[in-house]
Amino acid sequence: MPALVSQETFALAQEHLAQNKQLSLRSTREPTLLQGLLVCEQCGYALYRTSTRTTRRQIKYYRCLGSDRYRHLRGPACSCRPIRQDYLDDLVWQEFLRLLRTPQLIQAELERRRTESLNSSPVQQRQEQLKRELTRLSQQMDKLLEAYQEGLLTLADLT
Repeated sequence: MPALVSQETFALAQEHLAQNKQLSLRSTREPTLLQGLLVCEQCGYALYRTSTRTTRRQIKYYRCLGSDRYRHLRGPACSCRPIRQDYLDDLVWQEFLRLLRTPQLIQAELERRRTESLNSSPVQQRQEQLKRELTRLSQQMDKLLEAYQEGLLTLADLT
């Protein structure tokens, strides 16, 4: 199969890619324990890392995407307050170590969830599934409206 791009173009693209990785604002220089794993209980949006600087030091937080005013037309989707990263990471790590030391706790939780699943009615399960779906659809609508506002979509694209 013939090459789609020249060797020179490919080399330039690789160079740009390496440069973008190094200079990207999303470049994670300091990974955290819960990075990419947290979801807001109130609205279902992901939590992202952010920070603020005091006169003495920098304080890092996990913040809900749904609580950012500028992201949503009708105001923030939820009222979740930022959570100190160091406090939450430490709490989760300590709990993780406790679970490793006592595997009976893991077995008890698995049994509790199995029993709960067997005892819950199909109607309740369907209601919970529909609530999750509504949250997901609401988030998608917000993203489409943001794309329209930024000129990435036309009104015809939305209908």
